[in-house]
Amino acid sequence: MTMNPFISMVLAASILTFVGSSWAQSEFKPSDEPRPMALRQLEMGRTFGAETSGTVNPSPRVPQPVIITKAEWGGGESSGTMRTHTPTFLTFHHEGTNKALAADHDFAKALQGLQKYGWEQKGWADIPYHYLVDVNGKIYEARDVTKVGDTNTKYDPSGHVLFCVMGNYELQTANEAQLKALVDLMAWISDKYNIDPATLRGHLEYASTACPGKYLYPYVASGFFEGEIRKALRKAYLGGK
Repeated sequence: MTMNPFISMVLAASILTFVGSSWAQSEFKPSDEPRPMALRQLEMGRTFGAETSGTVNPSPRVPQPVIITKAEWGGGESSGTMRTHTPTFLTFHHEGTNKALAADHDFAKALQGLQKYGWEQKGWADIPYHYLVDVNGKIYEARDVTKVGDTNTKYDPSGHVLFCVMGNYELQTANEAQLKALVDLMAWISDKYNIDPATLRGHLEYASTACPGKYLYPYVASGFFEGEIRKALRKAYLGGK
């Protein structure tokens, strides 16, 4: 995915326009809405279905992006026992911090604080998410992807690979570096764990919450992320752009 800043702004504006009026209505059910940018007819060179769901791809072709390990950001080992699960869905969150985060924020320290909060105040064995992406587009390893995540809301995250964008997207907008990192990460997970890109949903589609925020969720609802994942899969399996 290559976009200059101007195109990024235009794209963001078009996505916000697409969902703006409908999303404001309390009866809106995002999962039932069309996702015009999802590219579901795109030939990818590989398929997803019942025969591969719940399995690990022995020869994934989408490259793994650079991921900062727990050890590298100063995280501790998981404490306690976590339930195992089969990664089946791609599920999108934001951190929901009390303010917008800038590029010079100490993200490693923030991750350490999030892990400590989970241990001391929630009784969680680890950070609730599997991967996090910061404002600079850096990707961080969190909970083992084969372990069920945690949530402050009332839905069962079993089977969900939880991706979290650091910051508050009720207050700030995503930038190109973040969007690219998220697409690269989700495309790799989709290919490795045979997860259909069509499973991609926002947290608010499972629970009563604004997460992942009014400035980030439109990239999910419009099908933008899903379409970009499909294009990454096509490039890996069929070549070209």
